[in-house]
Amino acid sequence: MATLKEIANIAGVSSATVSRVLNQDPALSVTEETRKRVLQTAKNLGYQTVQQRYQAFREKEAGRTPQQSPVEKRIGIAQMFEKQQLLEDIYYLMFKNVMDQVCFERQWSTVMLSRNSQGHFIKNDDLPLDGIVAIGRFTQEEIDDFLTYTDNLVFLDSSPDPEKYCSIVPNYALAVQQVLSCFWFHGYRRIGYLGSVCTYGAKKELSMDPRFYYFKNSLLERETYDVNLVLNCEMNSASSYAVVKDYIEQGKELPEAIFASSDVVVPGLLKALREHRIQIPRDLGVITFNNTSLSQYAEPPLSSVEVFLQENADAAALCMELLWQKKIHPKQIIVSCKLEDRGSVEFK
Repeated sequence: MATLKEIANIAGVSSATVSRVLNQDPALSVTEETRKRVLQTAKNLGYQTVQQRYQAFREKEAGRTPQQSPVEKRIGIAQMFEKQQLLEDIYYLMFKNVMDQVCFERQWSTVMLSRNSQGHFIKNDDLPLDGIVAIGRFTQEEIDDFLTYTDNLVFLDSSPDPEKYCSIVPNYALAVQQVLSCFWFHGYRRIGYLGSVCTYGAKKELSMDPRFYYFKNSLLERETYDVNLVLNCEMNSASSYAVVKDYIEQGKELPEAIFASSDVVVPGLLKALREHRIQIPRDLGVITFNNTSLSQYAEPPLSSVEVFLQENADAAALCMELLWQKKIHPKQIIVSCKLEDRGSVEFK
């Protein structure tokens, strides 16, 4: 039987697009021409959708002989953010795309779970799920929604209950240490923080952001923490622009360097600095977190902490396989980070 990759190569699209077209993902935005091309290619190659295979499986159970192999694994993918928020914070969009690809490589189908008008997570078919990968942070009510579909839950980028669920999280402590060590090595002492001091915790309740927690405590240990250098803003570019602009126009002394806690605040930071002719790294050293295209293709390019999305997604898939085999107790996997140097910090 044809694979998703073979269909993608012939149709001239990604494997992720093929899967979403075949699974009738309502959130997918492609032209009707592309949709028809994918469907026709799949038909020409004899590809059968999960629904068709599942029907064949049911027929086999009823004593009839199907014409295809047994049903493949179906993995639900749940996102913390809605579609518009994902467009603003591409980190989580990238996370989903990488998780999709990891599933495709294992011949697992992915099914998007989306919120209905009452805020409950639903899917667009009546077929069962073999597991759910939840990306981001979720309330207990949302986790209860997942449990109505399957007990096999793996959380990416949060750990709501280490006694119950497998989770994969970045090593925030290491990431912040890498950032601060780089600043200290280059002679910076007055270091600022740009981002939300409080963000959604493991169960989507506001709590101190782990990046700020490790930032503050590391500077307190060196007796260099200055609350006046904390630029507390929402995690979006509009808020970061407003906060940085206001800080500068109040005539406050600039920090020597800034740790931007997410790439999502970078466009606002750069816009405010350009308007006031403040140059990186001449006037201000900057390091960001997430290492997305927002830091890679900024002007100038910004040093950033790489979170290793592929390794996180691979770990989630491994946990899922162990859950199916009943060979795992709940565990939290902490994945390392690495600072990608692009020259946005220089010696003072």
